[in-house]
Amino acid sequence: MRLFFVNMHRLWGGQSAVVVLLAQELAKRGHELLVAGVEGSELVKRANAAGLPIDYTLKLQRGFRPRSFFGDVWRLRRLWSQFRPHIILTNGAQDTWTCALARWLFRSPARLVRWRHNSFAVRPHYFNRWLYGRLIHHVVVSSSEIAPLLVGTGLVPKERVTVFPPSTPLESCLNAVPRKNLKKDLNVGEGTLTLCVGRLAPEKGHAVLFRAWRKVKEQLPDAYLAIVGHGSQESALFALRTELGLDQHVHFLGFREDVPRLYASSDLAVLSPIAGESFGIALLEAYATGLCCVATDIGGVKDLVIEGETGLLVPPNNEDALAQALVKALRDPDLRSTLGATGRARVLQKFTPGSLADRAEKLFKKVCPDSNISWASRMKEEKEKNRDDQ
Repeated sequence: MRLFFVNMHRLWGGQSAVVVLLAQELAKRGHELLVAGVEGSELVKRANAAGLPIDYTLKLQRGFRPRSFFGDVWRLRRLWSQFRPHIILTNGAQDTWTCALARWLFRSPARLVRWRHNSFAVRPHYFNRWLYGRLIHHVVVSSSEIAPLLVGTGLVPKERVTVFPPSTPLESCLNAVPRKNLKKDLNVGEGTLTLCVGRLAPEKGHAVLFRAWRKVKEQLPDAYLAIVGHGSQESALFALRTELGLDQHVHFLGFREDVPRLYASSDLAVLSPIAGESFGIALLEAYATGLCCVATDIGGVKDLVIEGETGLLVPPNNEDALAQALVKALRDPDLRSTLGATGRARVLQKFTPGSLADRAEKLFKKVCPDSNISWASRMKEEKEKNRDDQ
């Protein structure tokens, strides 16, 4: 099959990472891939480094920008006329609308699959009903917790929603070697180090985590927190760290390429989103290294963090509950070891890259069973179908 994957995000995160991973896995199975993104985006850079065919001519700008939007629509016409995809996989709001309208305007026979990676509600207004009801052929979600947000509002019937539990390259995590002198460099000494990996965005809940960490520090003066990632909230979080008196206990490590080694050098992982989280790729990576995880109960996080079995799960936006769970885990190394080992086993059983590729391949063949028919013939059939619908 010929598969066109597109994503609007500029920065690297779980969404972009799983798109590149799935593209690599399907390319290994003999499918033709074209990965499209914005020039200079981490998606384009990493897809290119992975040896995948790329295109970076799309702008995919946010907001109401008609000139840019229709420029992208015409660029898609050119791309598709050359590549002739069977499946178009979109991942964000802007790339979904752009591809959906381009396909509708130019009567492309490709099937449009929308992958929703977050747990934000979708408003069932007229335009979204048109998008999900007429322009999108199938919706995939990262967790069963997200499906009701679409099915319950009547946007998509149950039979047109499939769960795609994400994955991540596991080898680097399974075989991660601790980073030499990390704790020494951060002045942790004999204390504990907790790692939080993710974009510095409001919905990721770093502000709640910092307020919780102040309470952790009061009970465990030798407990330290390291933050990995970058984003729009960086300056605000630096200021909050100082305001809370945590300059010596919370360290910003920026965007890093050695996350598996950082996990292997840490004692605990934490993820504290307050909205929008669908799954948590960072949790997958932490579990693959054998770390215990503390997380907030948002979206599909509970698919990985099972309370008392693989980690500790607390209500979102609750700094007291988060602090209590962190203290409980940090005080009990045996508990951390047991929960981390169980989490690692669960990842290897249910969330491997091969499992993700199996689900995707099965769905794409179901959505586009006539992929062996010539693109020209399918385009003729699509035009005839559109005439009948009118």
